Amino acid sequence: MDPPLSTPTGQTFGRGSNHIALDDTTKEVPPTSSKLPYDGLMEESVSLMTTMLSNILEHHGRANQRLASLEEDLVHAKREEEKLKAMIEALEREKSEMNARVALLERMDLYELLKAKMEGFQIANHRGTIGGFENLNFTIMRKWKEIHV
Repeated sequence: MDPPLSTPTGQTFGRGSNHIALDDTTKEVPPTSSKLPYDGLMEESVSLMTTMLSNILEHHGRANQRLASLEEDLVHAKREEEKLKAMIEALEREKSEMNARVALLERMDLYELLKAKMEGFQIANHRGTIGGFENLNFTIMRKWKEIHV
């Protein structure tokens, strides 16, 4: 039976013939160079990780810039949406006013239109001018008041 293995500090590692004796305290391995074999690998790993971190930070910066740009676009789009909604509401009000005028014209008969023209109001023809349409609107509103008041 072999004696127990011990370390330079005096610790023992068991008994028996199946243990392998490590006698590294008596032999010194002379260094082949001033650098250990893994020194270059460590420097390469650090360099690679630094490059990767730099790339990640650069990508993150570009992503943040793109996000800020998209947020600005969203704010602009919301403003445009509000403007379009206001325009749609104005057009719908104008449409309902025009429908009311058309309904009034349908109720007015030819005699009332001729009477209005004879009183000095101009009725716009099919080609009509802006002034003619303004006069038509005034005539229609005047007749509407006469009918409903």
